[in-house]
Amino acid sequence: MSSKPRDLSALVDPKSIAVIGASNNVIKFGGRPIRYMLEAPFKGPIYPIHPKEKEIQGLKAYADIRDVGQPIDMVVITVPAPMVADVVDACAEAGVKACVIFSSGFSEVGGEAHEWQERMAATAERTGMLIVGPNCLGMLTPGCWAIGTFTSIFDHGWPKPGALTIMTQSGAVGGHILVAARERGLGLRTWVATGNESDVDVADCIAFGATDPETKVIVAYMEGCKNPERLIEALKMAKAAGKPVICMKVGASEVGAAAAATHTASLAGSDAVFDALFRQYGVYRAHSLDEMMDVAGAALVSPLPKGRRLGIVTISGGAGVMAADEAAKCGLEVPELPAAAQKAVKDALPYAAARNPVDVTATVTNDFHLMQQGLEAMLDHGDVDMTVIFLSTVGFSPRIMDGLRGIFPAIRAKHPNAIMAVSMMCTDESRKFFEDEGYLVIEDLNNAVKILAALTEIREGLERPDSTADLTPATTLSPISHKALNEAEASALLAESGLRFPSIHVATNASEAETAARTLGVPVAMKVLSGAIQHKSDIGGVRLNVTVDNAAEAFASIMASVASHEPNTAVDGVLVAPMAPKGVETIIGVQNDPVFGPVVMFGLGGVFVEVLKDVTFRVAPFDEAEAHRMIRELKGLPLLQGARGAEPVDLDDLARTLSRVSVYAAAQAAEFESIDINPYVALPDGGVALDAVIVARE
Repeated sequence: MSSKPRDLSALVDPKSIAVIGASNNVIKFGGRPIRYMLEAPFKGPIYPIHPKEKEIQGLKAYADIRDVGQPIDMVVITVPAPMVADVVDACAEAGVKACVIFSSGFSEVGGEAHEWQERMAATAERTGMLIVGPNCLGMLTPGCWAIGTFTSIFDHGWPKPGALTIMTQSGAVGGHILVAARERGLGLRTWVATGNESDVDVADCIAFGATDPETKVIVAYMEGCKNPERLIEALKMAKAAGKPVICMKVGASEVGAAAAATHTASLAGSDAVFDALFRQYGVYRAHSLDEMMDVAGAALVSPLPKGRRLGIVTISGGAGVMAADEAAKCGLEVPELPAAAQKAVKDALPYAAARNPVDVTATVTNDFHLMQQGLEAMLDHGDVDMTVIFLSTVGFSPRIMDGLRGIFPAIRAKHPNAIMAVSMMCTDESRKFFEDEGYLVIEDLNNAVKILAALTEIREGLERPDSTADLTPATTLSPISHKALNEAEASALLAESGLRFPSIHVATNASEAETAARTLGVPVAMKVLSGAIQHKSDIGGVRLNVTVDNAAEAFASIMASVASHEPNTAVDGVLVAPMAPKGVETIIGVQNDPVFGPVVMFGLGGVFVEVLKDVTFRVAPFDEAEAHRMIRELKGLPLLQGARGAEPVDLDDLARTLSRVSVYAAAQAAEFESIDINPYVALPDGGVALDAVIVARE
């Protein structure tokens, strides 16, 4: 994909709009957009298209889009599915720049309808005309009141213009998000529901938001991804522009993934892979619509915290404990106030708790300057990156609010860039007062802490360097044979990535096994060698601590056991290698994901990896810094750092190995289905791979 985003201006900021299938009935899908644009009003000409009507909703109607004879930026199409492809061709012939297709019954139902959608996609590719949908709820840009949607939300209120760009693959959920934004008072730059994504997709919309000077925050609701390269490039653009991307991705369960495919004809992909992708490219992943909109609202108005240090000021000791507990869960620090700051608090409030949380007690509701002294002690001396202020229900008290109006503007004036969230229940008037002064107002205290932590995660993600920028592509690699590879063959191929293996000998008879053991001169491991056998120990195919004296017997034992369990499986012999030094067993794997291609897995390894499931993922390729972040995500990280007196492993070598494997996998993506290195023994002075499996593509 080109690094230059597609030009969506004809869709987002159209100067003229036509509606094909227009109706005088303002309830019908062909009538609603016209009615709403007349009421808003839309700033440009509107052209109703209908084969019989001469006038629709007071506007001159045309029988065919080609009869208009004027430039048309965007067309809304509401005709039945079998007619849509012909209508799209007519739009292209008329020089239309963008089409929004409400009509459903295409790829989401399959069969002939899928071919109709493919025909529309081909028209878009051939002509450069943008197509949103089919099977979509459309678009909305409040700045110019371009309304290419049939949603009924305008019947109970209008959204306001602003800096939030929203894209959604689901129409109904998109309508819900639109109302949620309106009710939170969030201003919209644009909103696009992409539906089946025959042409314009979520990635295009993210790329638009990344480069659009009017967009500050990008929100996406995703069910799947058809263009992974385009999505990754769009996320890179947003990251480079310093614009938060807040995404809710559904389809984590097997049932959810199947529903997504049925609903929007999307390939949901592995949820763990999407999770890894978002971490890799600095996307904040929300797990509910409320969380998504709460975090987006905060990111629109608040600076992003420079660190993870949280100050807590509260009128309740219990609430302070609650906030501190939640901060610990979210990975935030609650640093103790310096002695001078504690003294200042104590001098003003002898009964206050002054360490952080600072409990100014309910006394401040009668002497408001005490609240000011406690909060300013935190802001002046606390060395915190953000502050949460718990005020309980005082926002309902006119008397107390009158007092707070006398101090909170002064605090803001003294600390104009401080990030402060007020947790309180209040009237709309009280909320507006605090928000106008630059405070985040979040009713639930734990939620306030979570949102501040989310802003911190967003800042960390945006500041993280591109994990692919300085990678050297793998070159001069041997081709992967499209047959079942045994361990020796797989090890030889993976050694080209820089992966370290022990000295390997292949024995095809007992005498060769004995010679190999003598040559190595140390106790050896012996494993059956077969491209068709992966779980060797399960069928007696492994012997450990074998010496020269019993090497012949071990060879015979392995071959006999394998023959009894797998009598029809071809065996290439036995692999002989020195016993590995003791270290921490890890697993490095690569799966060729159907959406994103090679995805690297890392975790604690050995025979119990399926039970422990302490693993993390990244999309290949990535650099050593990203590999270090992978390693730190493991719950078993203390085992690598030297738990219970053990010597720490070489984490730099581990990160270097993961990065090299990722580069190798990206270069060989067309050649394999999966790679499994289990175990990779991490040691204080490097590491060594003790087993390797490559499943080639057929």
